[in-house]
Amino acid sequence: MHLQSLELFGFKSFADKTVFNFHEGVTAIVGPNGCGKSNVLDAVRWVLGEQSAKALRGGEMADVIFNGTDSRKPVGYAEVSLTFTDCATELGVDWHEVRVSRRVYRDGLSEYLLNKTVCRLKDIQALFADTGVGRSAYSIMEQGRIDQILSSRPEDRRAVFEEAAGITKYKGQKREALRKLEATEANLLRLGDIIKEVKRQIGSLQRQAGKARRYQALMGDLQVLDTHHSRAQLDSLGAELETSRAATGRFDEQQRTTEREIEEQENAVAAQRAKLEEVDARINEARTDVQRLQNQIASHRNRIDFNHERAQELSALIERYERDITAAEAKLAQQESEIHDTDALLKETDRLLATKKTELAEAIERAGEVRRERQAQDQALQTLELSIAKAENRLDDLEAEIAGITTRRSATAPRLAELEASLGAAASARNQLAERLEAIRATATEQSQNVQELTAKLPAAEEEVASQQQALRDADADLLVGERAVAERQSRLEILQQLNDEGEGLAQGSQALLKGLGDPERFLPALAGAFASLIEVEEKFIPAIEAALGRNLHAIVLQDDALAAEIISKLTNQKLGQTALIAPELLRSTAMEERPLPKGALGWATEKVQAPPELQALVRQLLGGIVFVDDLAEARELKKQAPEIAFATVTGEFISAQGVIYGGRVSEESSSLFARKAQISLLGAELRRFLETRENLRSRREAGERAHKSATEHLEEIRGHQQQARAEHSATALEVAARERELHETNRRADAIEWEKTTLDQQLATSAERIAHLESEATDFRETCETNHEQRTATESAAEAARLRDTELIEQLNELRLAVATERQRHEGLRSQRQPMTARQAELAEVIATRRSDIAAYQSRREQQAIETAAAEESIAADGAELTVAEAAVNEITATRAARLAEVNTLESELRADRKSLSDLHDARSKEEVRQTQVQLKIENIVEHAMRRYQIDLGDFAPDRYSFNKTLRAQLKRNQKPEDENALASDGDEEQLIEIIADLTRQLDNMGPVNLDAVHEYDELEERHTFLETQNNDLTNSRRELLDVIARINQTTEKLFAETFAQVRINFREMFAELFGGGRADLALLDENDALNSGIDIIAKPPGKQL
Repeated sequence: MHLQSLELFGFKSFADKTVFNFHEGVTAIVGPNGCGKSNVLDAVRWVLGEQSAKALRGGEMADVIFNGTDSRKPVGYAEVSLTFTDCATELGVDWHEVRVSRRVYRDGLSEYLLNKTVCRLKDIQALFADTGVGRSAYSIMEQGRIDQILSSRPEDRRAVFEEAAGITKYKGQKREALRKLEATEANLLRLGDIIKEVKRQIGSLQRQAGKARRYQALMGDLQVLDTHHSRAQLDSLGAELETSRAATGRFDEQQRTTEREIEEQENAVAAQRAKLEEVDARINEARTDVQRLQNQIASHRNRIDFNHERAQELSALIERYERDITAAEAKLAQQESEIHDTDALLKETDRLLATKKTELAEAIERAGEVRRERQAQDQALQTLELSIAKAENRLDDLEAEIAGITTRRSATAPRLAELEASLGAAASARNQLAERLEAIRATATEQSQNVQELTAKLPAAEEEVASQQQALRDADADLLVGERAVAERQSRLEILQQLNDEGEGLAQGSQALLKGLGDPERFLPALAGAFASLIEVEEKFIPAIEAALGRNLHAIVLQDDALAAEIISKLTNQKLGQTALIAPELLRSTAMEERPLPKGALGWATEKVQAPPELQALVRQLLGGIVFVDDLAEARELKKQAPEIAFATVTGEFISAQGVIYGGRVSEESSSLFARKAQISLLGAELRRFLETRENLRSRREAGERAHKSATEHLEEIRGHQQQARAEHSATALEVAARERELHETNRRADAIEWEKTTLDQQLATSAERIAHLESEATDFRETCETNHEQRTATESAAEAARLRDTELIEQLNELRLAVATERQRHEGLRSQRQPMTARQAELAEVIATRRSDIAAYQSRREQQAIETAAAEESIAADGAELTVAEAAVNEITATRAARLAEVNTLESELRADRKSLSDLHDARSKEEVRQTQVQLKIENIVEHAMRRYQIDLGDFAPDRYSFNKTLRAQLKRNQKPEDENALASDGDEEQLIEIIADLTRQLDNMGPVNLDAVHEYDELEERHTFLETQNNDLTNSRRELLDVIARINQTTEKLFAETFAQVRINFREMFAELFGGGRADLALLDENDALNSGIDIIAKPPGKQL
């Protein structure tokens, strides 16, 4: 296979399409730095499937696309293609030339192409497997990796040899096969659990399905009987409903006749009542006239009394109002006098108030002039105070500064002496620190060498731990395989034992008995077990024994026969099935006639069975006279020679002594009791063997774990010493740094002391000049302060005089303001007093005018009332005559009404009688309607019952007398009442039919909840069980095939690797001697016993070197 060319477009720096042609003999690409060699290598790795963007020196895969420059736009995708020739044999393809391409777009979409056809990365990897061509294979290497095979670990170095040997593909296939094997074993375990659960569900659903079938049978019979009986009831109720409707029609006709008569009578009564109402109207009119006249007379009399009382009240009011007018005129005169006096006082108050306001304005003007003079004096005094304070503050500062300089000069001499002593101490400390630092640095160097030595020991210890860890993983893997084998056989053994304990394969009654018949504490202690489980048979003769025993295999052996009758009774009553019981004490031992064994037979059946002593007599009775042969043809030939003997074949056929031939088999071989016992025995032996193997593997793992723990502890010890040495070295390094900082700090302090001493000398020289200058300035400020104090005294005297004048004026102003306020208040008080006086004067005048007006009105009203009283007395006399005539008319009309009322009562009595007859008809019709409703409800209930329970519409139901009679006879026969059959079949006694329907309903109700889907579910579960068994067999075969494939892969890879390793070993020896001009070199497996996984070590001895 030859690499022909490399084509790039848009990949990294190759913006244009670039083609590299590799002619024969080209083995490397060389060039200066930055020319693109690495990009070419990245392109080869990328097209062969590199998935790491970091390995291509990028952040994401889109970074390999040319991203553009200042003068060129970026491209939309990158594509690289590799072309190989002469590769049909190496790659196993029909093409002479193979072109592999990879393309990536900026949106992240990527695709691979093989000969310009889209494919998967997995296809390319499979194509180049074991060829040495790949993204990290040895055939293409970048700069710096040429010597990697020498520096790699032995385990990593093996990958190059495997690639060269062409077994990488096989190892991948082996890993895949191991993964499938592990999945297959896990599926087998899960499938075993599922089959066990399905068997358990089958047992439960079998009972539910039987119950559902019984329910369906009872429901079918009940439906036939109940629907026919309901149809008969429906017909009877329909006839009754029609009869009731006819009666209702008759009642309706009578009701209409009676209603017409009532209507005629009501019309007659209405006519008489109309005449009576006319008489009542005339009576009401006459009585109204009488009442009107009586009311008028009473009204006139009331008016006369009212006018008399009102005249007396008006006279009293006129007298009282005349007295009020006299009092008001006296008060009005007094009020006019008070108003005149108040007006005189208001004029005097106005004159005094004007005088006081003039004096107040003059006083305010004088106070303003004095206040402005006082403010000027205060301002001058404040200015002097500020000047004095500034001068005194500056004087204090000068005196303080002079005192400070004097104090510092006094303290400078002792400080200079201290600095001289500190300089000597600093020099001594610096010398000591330098010596200590050298000693610590020497210690740090020794500790660093110790750390390097411990670090050099770590790889060997780590390799030892890795080796022990690999051995421990191998032991874990082997132990896992052993555990799975044990779990698989334990699961299978538990299932078989459970089936054996539950009597799987026995008759239904035998299974029910082994489960305790609902009372395990009573029945199970009396059982010795199934007969088939108490005898032992050679595996070869199991079919023959089963054929010979037949149904006797289902027999149950009792400890004693005390409960035999109760067991049979319970099985019969509960319909749990049949069984056979064996009581050893009831067996009798019979002597068997010694007969010669027919020629060609395998032996007597009794000789092939091992049974306990108490059952040997039964075995002789059941199997006596039965011979085992190989096949049916031989049995038929021997039967002709010995007709009195029965024959059983090892394939399961049986010829009885009477000559009846039995044969055939079912698909479920697992239901055979003897076969199951043989499987249990075989699985038990296998399980013990695998348990022993598992214990050995556990011991091996524990030993490996101890070795791994020891190596780990050794490694941890070295690491602990290394960490301790590093910690000590770090502490020493920290101490070196601390001492260096301390030395630096000592030097810094010495420099600071020297600088401070120089500074103090300079300060002593300048402080004397500063003191003289400050004292001169302080003398000037003292003189200024004395002058300012004298000016402040004079200003204070003038300000005090102005303050006294201001105080006197303020007191005068206050007195004038008080006088003005007093006069103003007095003036306002007089004005407020005059206002209510004026209002009171107007009010009194108004009262006098009102009272005079009221007196005139009352006098006029009194005269009018006298006129009204005279007119009322005349009206009373006229109305009294009319009242007498009206009362006589009322009496006459009342007599006429009494006669008419008697006629109306007679007609109404006759009407009530007719209405009672109509009410009786209504009641009778209502009873018939109630009866119709009851019948209709019964009909609806019957129809609803049939529809709800049987989904049958009785209106469309056509009775089937044949099905009805057949079902009825079956129920009578089941209930053992043949004497009632003929009677019911001829529609005799309906009560017995109702009783049968009720009995069937009770039976259905007593069954409790019924799962009608159980029959279908049971059939589905049976199909699922068969399917699961098939799947279990398929997985078992698949596991066996995978183990064979793994074995073949191991043989092939071991052979290929051995051949390649031997060839490379020879070439390496020759090439080393040629390159080094002699010497010795070799390749060695670290573990020759494990050639498939062992690492490879390189041993080299150049000339003149000793190893």
